[in-house]
Amino acid sequence: MFSLITGIALIAFGVCLIADLGGIATRIHAFFTSFMNPGQATPGTIRLVGVFAALVGVVWVVTSFPLG
Repeated sequence: MFSLITGIALIAFGVCLIADLGGIATRIHAFFTSFMNPGQATPGTIRLVGVFAALVGVVWVVTSFPLG
């Protein structure tokens, strides 16, 4: 049950980053660039992190179901 809830939360967070709902990816980028050198990173980089978060969430959801 924990892995199902965690997976759904990761998927939801990933989708929010991908779609930049509420400007979350832009705000996260602005937060980190205030004290770190961003180099080549853009808000699109944060959105890419959302893709990986959603994929990890899918794996968590799949592993929450029993085999057989």
